[in-house]
Amino acid sequence: MKAVVKHSNQPGDLSVKNIPLKDRSKDEVLVKINMASICGSDLHMYAGHSGYDWITYPLVLGHEMTGEVEDAEDASLIGRCVVINPYIPCGKCEHCLDGRENQCDNGQFFSKKVAPASLNYGFRENGGMAEYIVVPNENIMLLPEKVPNEVAAISEALAVGLTAIEKVKDVQGKSFVVFGPGPIGLGIASLLKGLGAGKIIMIGIPGDEKRLETAEQVGVDETVISDEALTDQLLQLSNGYDVIFDCSGHHSVPNQAVKLLKKGGELVLVGISTQEFQLQMDQIVRGEISVYGSYGITRSTFNRVLEYATDSAFPFNQLISKVYSFEDAKEAFDFAQNQANGKVILQF
Repeated sequence: MKAVVKHSNQPGDLSVKNIPLKDRSKDEVLVKINMASICGSDLHMYAGHSGYDWITYPLVLGHEMTGEVEDAEDASLIGRCVVINPYIPCGKCEHCLDGRENQCDNGQFFSKKVAPASLNYGFRENGGMAEYIVVPNENIMLLPEKVPNEVAAISEALAVGLTAIEKVKDVQGKSFVVFGPGPIGLGIASLLKGLGAGKIIMIGIPGDEKRLETAEQVGVDETVISDEALTDQLLQLSNGYDVIFDCSGHHSVPNQAVKLLKKGGELVLVGISTQEFQLQMDQIVRGEISVYGSYGITRSTFNRVLEYATDSAFPFNQLISKVYSFEDAKEAFDFAQNQANGKVILQF
């Protein structure tokens, strides 16, 4: 079968090549991939960034994928459209038993927090940017009939956003600031819109103008280009904010966020960086501000996103920038890295 393979950690070392298809066991299904979406982590691996030095190459990329079951022990599954959960949790540790499979390290403890051991397809095992994939039965999730393939292909990324949103106390009528109009930030904005947020402001940097246009299309109330006067500018728009999501990973954002949050406000860190940041403890304590980290997805947030995808209140289709043939994967990756104002999808 043909697959999109990253051959080494060198930047851009990617091509479409023929590879053997794994044999299916009785506890697995064979899925013919229809579409796979390019994620930020795929772009980090494509660019050879050091934060992904735990990846072993060569590797078929892709953990956001949708397709059709072509072979399975359960004949009723054949022909069903599915998405695939990229996590393979142990099912036994305290995190798994609490429904937090995205934190599963197979019962081990690491003082340095790294990508969970459960994160599998497209990271530790060949992913979904291929004509076929074989996965355990429990990793497929049946797609509701109303969900188009393009939206199904980005549903895992949307579940990342929903996992972050579900960290906070309430959404209905509340005010939100989202830093970073990349695919995750835009996904969070579209989810907030569908969930009834009161006010949504999206922050970008110079060069993000096209992405901020996409933010407006999904219903964001205000878009702002960050500069030295950002805090004052945002406080002119609202007398403090209930929740701030940082999807940029920039070390300056948490300090800005604390100044912008109302007392009792919540800060959710979604973007990843190895840089350190400082916060004044008295501001956190006196303001009773909650700070959360959010990583990956759970099966429950993935299921809820698929339900939301059948509801026109959620403008998920606005998040798709361009669809490429998988044969043009390198061109698609370059576009996603440099020009895309939304999600880029490979079609198989």
